[in-house]
Amino acid sequence: MRAGLPVVAGIGVACQVVLTAAGFPQPLLMAGSVVAVVVAAAALWVLGRRAAGASGRERLAWALVAAGMLLWLVGTVLSLITAAQRDQSPPPQPDAIMGGLGTMLAMLCPIVGPNAALAWRERLRMAADGAMAASAMFVPAWAYLLAPAYRNVGGLFTTIMAVAVCMHICTTAMSLVLLSRRRADGTNAYTMLAAAFGCFGISTILYSSFVLRGLSNQIASVSALMSFATYLLLRMGRYPMPTDVPPWGGAATGRRALLPYAPVLCAFPVAVTSWFTGMFDGVLFAAMAVLFVLVLLRQFLALYGNSLLLAEVDEARAELQYQATHDHLTGLANRKYLYEHAAAWGRTGEPVTLLLLDLDGFKQINDRFGHAVGDEVLVEVADVLNAAVPAGHTVSRLGGDEFAVVLEPSPSLAEAAALGERLVAEISAKGRVGASVGLAYEPTGRATLGSILSDADAALYRAKAAGKGCVVLSAS
Repeated sequence: MRAGLPVVAGIGVACQVVLTAAGFPQPLLMAGSVVAVVVAAAALWVLGRRAAGASGRERLAWALVAAGMLLWLVGTVLSLITAAQRDQSPPPQPDAIMGGLGTMLAMLCPIVGPNAALAWRERLRMAADGAMAASAMFVPAWAYLLAPAYRNVGGLFTTIMAVAVCMHICTTAMSLVLLSRRRADGTNAYTMLAAAFGCFGISTILYSSFVLRGLSNQIASVSALMSFATYLLLRMGRYPMPTDVPPWGGAATGRRALLPYAPVLCAFPVAVTSWFTGMFDGVLFAAMAVLFVLVLLRQFLALYGNSLLLAEVDEARAELQYQATHDHLTGLANRKYLYEHAAAWGRTGEPVTLLLLDLDGFKQINDRFGHAVGDEVLVEVADVLNAAVPAGHTVSRLGGDEFAVVLEPSPSLAEAAALGERLVAEISAKGRVGASVGLAYEPTGRATLGSILSDADAALYRAKAAGKGCVVLSAS
């Protein structure tokens, strides 16, 4: 039975749309409008079963939607009764208020549902979007519906309808905000709920317009839209309710991001028209002032968010650059950093010295105690090099147990050799490994890194052959 409900409801909605578009006589259209009640009852059944089968906050979310559907069902029945009284002036019935309360109750579903917390900046940005859209939708509603109704009808009935219109303006604004968020996991229960909000809001505003203008015999023509909204809630029961991220947690990008701004594009022409026709009153002035402030606030939040995003991008870029040019274990510069740094050597003409260090006995440490202890030794050696090498020079790990120290500009050859002897002594003093050093000296600074590394590597080979634990100067 559950699988057949969406099909039956869809056929009913399609029939209503055809009846309305074909302009069938009112009695036949009224008979077709009963489909709205049938679809609402089916949606109430499906949503109630989802609430009964869930637990915790998810059960509360489904129960709120089901309760809102119940109120909307009652409001729909009352609206059909009002439509049937087409030969009488409609009394101030609570049907529109019931529908508004129903949608506002269901609107709490994304707030209390089982979803993760959202950053306060994103909450503020979405609140500004919703307030901006609601203020913009209020402008044409007041200019073309509520203001004329207060002038021509007035009384308690108009006030009730105005409250209903404002409630549905708020829920429609929220639907625009929710639909503007692009979710990576695609359509879910919240997407269908947001689409239903929009349809409910439009149908109620049309309903109120017909009633306030004395066109009660046309109320049934919005029943197809009401049926479609309840059909969306019926379909909502077949989609998952996400529990890992907020329902509005997607990014507002592309054309979807323009949805909350669409009412703004309508509000300004309405205000201008009202100004030139002499209908621009104090309420419109206040609404446009609020809308102007909200638009400015929304743009400020967008600029602020973009500045934070750019700062995060710059920070991430710097972090990636650091990771690309530094050894992840010791934090020393790596071979890539040295090659980038060596590109500027020939510009200054300053002398350059490169000390190439290779640890003695490191393989035995790895074989006997494991790589974890070997990593500790490498970090220990890196600390010794950082402490011993004067600031302004470069200490790097080329890979494995091989390190390089670049002195640029270099001190004298004797001072560079003395630094090499000191490094060998301090590493050996730690008691775990020794070190051999090959030293290459370039007085003009015009040698490439590749050539000076080759010279230092040849000197290092002779240091190993000479018994290790010493510094050997390159012959070049």
